[in-house]
Amino acid sequence: MRLALAALVALVLAGGSQASTPLAVLGFQSDYSPAQLIDESAKAMTLVGIDGVDLTGAGMVSQPTAADRSQLARAHAHGLPGVLLVGNWSDKVNDFSESLAYETLGTSQTTSKATGALAAAVIADGWDGVSVDLESLKPRDEAGLSRFVSDLRADLPSSDSLTVCISATTSHSAYAAMGYDLPALAVSANQIVLMTYDDHGPWENTPGPIGPLGWQRASVAALEHDVPANRIFLGVANYGYGWRPHSRPNLTVAQARALAARFHATPRWVASAGEWTAKLSDGSTLWWSDKRSMSVRLALARTLGVHGIAVWSLGTGDLLP
Repeated sequence: MRLALAALVALVLAGGSQASTPLAVLGFQSDYSPAQLIDESAKAMTLVGIDGVDLTGAGMVSQPTAADRSQLARAHAHGLPGVLLVGNWSDKVNDFSESLAYETLGTSQTTSKATGALAAAVIADGWDGVSVDLESLKPRDEAGLSRFVSDLRADLPSSDSLTVCISATTSHSAYAAMGYDLPALAVSANQIVLMTYDDHGPWENTPGPIGPLGWQRASVAALEHDVPANRIFLGVANYGYGWRPHSRPNLTVAQARALAARFHATPRWVASAGEWTAKLSDGSTLWWSDKRSMSVRLALARTLGVHGIAVWSLGTGDLLP
């Protein structure tokens, strides 16, 4: 199995017969990250997603900043379309806020107000579309999210890209429990970005891989009940996590490697997960996903027949392969 996977990776990277149809590669970039990161991975991408703006209250959305527009200009300089990511991040809780999302998703009036303002900003700045990333939702948000995406599709130019990011699960029924009406979303969105990362993370006690391959395959299979494979982006982590005695930090790939080196730990590649791990002498466990991990996901995406991969993010890890 390992040899077969390695051979498939080699074919993809070498442009072999199985790689005759190019995969789409969506690279997400935070507006505070250096714009030069777009330059460095431009040849590997087909689309850049800039994070972006957020819902801020009932029917209200923040506006793109000068930093957002600078990142868009850098994408355009390389001939790459740039899409604006809209989320429900709250600095107040330092997390995605369901209650903040519901303030807008709860009524048709507030939904329409928010999508109209968002579309106007997209058109004014010359964005090439929107990526909707509303997380930590509940069943009460299902109809509102579908309405939000439908209204946004109607408000945006028909040529603009519209993707929806959804959390991954291996259970088809669990998607609805997380506030996703998949058939309705698939009607309005060009693609679904399946966030197949964070299967394990610092919110739990037991360390584990961020996006293990088996979990990713099962999550795609569950989504395919309602969304064709060729309209799915496979989410790929480009970062790490640490489980340490007194903290559980989010780590960039560089930080994970440096921490392992500091404790003279030898990182171990776990083929079944497609990620690296290291155990430190102070009892810490690290997991991270890097360029090698992304190459394996390119091969997996080819095998699954999905639209492409979506990498989070340029600013937290390696250059895209």
